[in-house]
Amino acid sequence: MKTRLTVILMMLVLCSSLSAYAAVSISSVDQTRISKIERYIYGDEQSGEAGTRLNQLEEDMFGHATAKPENEKVKYLHDFIFKGATESPSLDMKLSFLEWKLFNHTGTGSLEARLADLDRQVIGNISNEPLAFRLEQLVHLTIENGLISLHRVRIPRGTEIKLVLGKSLSSRDARKDDLVQMTVADNLFVDRNILAMSKGGIISARIRSVRRGGRFGRTGYVNLQIRNIESMDSTEIPVEVAYAGMEKFDKKRIGMAAGASTLGYLVLGPIGIAGGAFVKGDDVEVPAGTEISVRTLHDTDVTGVLVHRK
Repeated sequence: MKTRLTVILMMLVLCSSLSAYAAVSISSVDQTRISKIERYIYGDEQSGEAGTRLNQLEEDMFGHATAKPENEKVKYLHDFIFKGATESPSLDMKLSFLEWKLFNHTGTGSLEARLADLDRQVIGNISNEPLAFRLEQLVHLTIENGLISLHRVRIPRGTEIKLVLGKSLSSRDARKDDLVQMTVADNLFVDRNILAMSKGGIISARIRSVRRGGRFGRTGYVNLQIRNIESMDSTEIPVEVAYAGMEKFDKKRIGMAAGASTLGYLVLGPIGIAGGAFVKGDDVEVPAGTEISVRTLHDTDVTGVLVHRK
């Protein structure tokens, strides 16, 4: 009897240990990818345990959840949506191509909303099929042989790219290492007709450090780190904040009038002060929609999709 109790206790401890391991088995990279996938599909990051969220993503995309390990699910979903294969465009490339073909621009908003616009245009009503199936159906109804032309192009060093803050950011409630939601402000074309980055592309910045406003005039600040952004084929592109163009901000709107930077500011990366901050008391308020310009640090070869612009 004593031996049996010992075995049961050991099994309970083992199960508890495995559960604890499972709870932390998702790496920070995978967490960032899950956030990116959810923002792409639903428009915002979801709450709850990672395994449940991944099952829901699979069901919404493909109609069923698989028994794959969580890290494999994350990689497959990310690569299917954003990366694609050598001869097969990613879901994002197919979607952007269709939008250019039918509307002459890329759409904005969640995948569901963008597919709904395409459904209405192509078949006259909104399909209830899983999201990935709906897109494939639209591709084959719209494009001869379902073929999309991919091209390797080079994004030159010094290319300026504007990013847009997705949600308001405040030194009052921000936390170190929080992900900051951003999107690409405009389509990036190379060689005129090769779409290398699409408007609304998902970018994840991270809060490097934060300080709240305090007594005796201590001001708050947020140190926002943007080291890389991703092209349409998920190639990481090293960037730095571009100072050129800062004068395009409305100084009254962003709180950068004379002396404002002594009260509070938004710091981007390791290189200095940038605009986009409202000063409110001792805390910094950065409103959703704030534009931040970054500049590529190196020539970078990426795969883009050929679209014929009117």
